[in-house]
Amino acid sequence: MPVSDQGRPTARVTPHPLSECFFFWALVAMALAAFAPCILLPEWRAYESLEIARQREQHRLEVVQVAIEKEERLLAAMRGDPAVIDRLAQRDLKYQRIGERIVPVDVRSPGPQVVVDGASAGEADKTFVPTAAAPPVAVSRALSLLPDLDYDRIFCDENSRTFIMCMSVALLGIAFALYGRRRPVETH
Repeated sequence: MPVSDQGRPTARVTPHPLSECFFFWALVAMALAAFAPCILLPEWRAYESLEIARQREQHRLEVVQVAIEKEERLLAAMRGDPAVIDRLAQRDLKYQRIGERIVPVDVRSPGPQVVVDGASAGEADKTFVPTAAAPPVAVSRALSLLPDLDYDRIFCDENSRTFIMCMSVALLGIAFALYGRRRPVETH
């Protein structure tokens, strides 16, 4: 046992063994493996909902553009096609030629249709089919290795998410408390 200058024995401090280093990094890895999905998964779900909203608005824009094109064709026909002008005059203004007989026909309409953005209400939403945002390739490969669980319920639910995040912080604290201190190495 080494002796100090004052004649007292000194304890020799040994460096961290490999096992202590392994356990430290294992605890840190477990903490990060639980903490990362609690942060990333809710953000990914928010991104997916924004992407679906963008796709829905793009679809509505396309429906409106089709309706505008249809109205423009009708307007052009009303301005220059004599057959269309004649038909509109007969239908809307009750115009009739000399010697022509108009026979009233009872046509029951299905009722007034509410028109929203050039399409009947719900028509644009019925034809809309969202496509899910694809995660990056590396994430897809990692997800294919995981079991098929309801990860949203685990990592997005506020109660379980808070518990998992606290557990992760506790694991980090334990890792640093047990293995994080550097012990000085005595030199001769």
